[in-house]
Amino acid sequence: MANAPSFAGIPIIPVLLLLLSTFSVSSSSSSSPANGSDTDLAALLAFKSQLADPLGVLAGNCRWIGVSCSPCRHRVTALSLSGIPLVGPLSPHLGNLSFLSVLNITYANLTGSIPPELGRLHRLRHLRLKGNCLSNDIPADLGNLTRLDFFSLSLNQLSGQIHPQLLLRLHNLREIYLYGNYLSGQIPPNLFNNTPSMCYISFDNNRLSGPISPNLLFHLQKLEIISLSGNDLSGQIPPYLFSNTPSLREIYISANTLSGHIPPNLLIHLQKLEIISLPRNYLSGQIPSNLFNTTPSLRIIYLHTNMLEI
Repeated sequence: MANAPSFAGIPIIPVLLLLLSTFSVSSSSSSSPANGSDTDLAALLAFKSQLADPLGVLAGNCRWIGVSCSPCRHRVTALSLSGIPLVGPLSPHLGNLSFLSVLNITYANLTGSIPPELGRLHRLRHLRLKGNCLSNDIPADLGNLTRLDFFSLSLNQLSGQIHPQLLLRLHNLREIYLYGNYLSGQIPPNLFNNTPSMCYISFDNNRLSGPISPNLLFHLQKLEIISLSGNDLSGQIPPYLFSNTPSLREIYISANTLSGHIPPNLLIHLQKLEIISLPRNYLSGQIPSNLFNTTPSLRIIYLHTNMLEI
């Protein structure tokens, strides 16, 4: 197995053959109850049964590309199928893969809702469902994925509001990408209160509206990039929005309906900032004279298509 392919350090093996073998051994003894391998096998077959799979990637009974299994426990640890037109819904039975740490099904033409049952995957670290046709809201049950550090649902057709407690228990979360959906309503003011490790936030190109909470980013001292462009965020830019985000390098809040003056001390604490982008809003008044010299690393400022005065 020294040359076996791997994903994130986990060996990819003929998992269905392995699970079927385990199932055969356990079934041969009347005193042995069904084990976790049987549950994983049933979950994978249920997942397969709801998909069209026109390329036949899941057609074999012994080998699936992109399924990883722990060699000792014989449990599925990763399901990674990217760019394969599977076409169909995500089976709620995937929530039974209790050892799964990576769920990566991107650009696969998945349809329907995100099953709330995925919230049972308590070992999950990477959730990547980008570039599908998933619809309806983001289940609040995903807030139970307490080990999650990467969360991407971008480029789908998700709608509804972001649940206020979605990230309440995701203390390890470092990156969240929800861009390119139809999410609406205000960004919950306390959404990031318990995500101290957060580095990247991308909520652009949705239908988010209302004011930006002054304390939205207060607990994010490791935040490096935030993108909220292409929404309908309104009101003034809170004067101290970035007062506790010393690691920020890039800010994108273009193409919204923000109004009022640019706070004079908006960037004063951002010694690492390189890019700030605020065009296509309704900002007015004079551009603060110190905006260009309070941050030594600042390279790019986009302020066009506003009502600003020099």
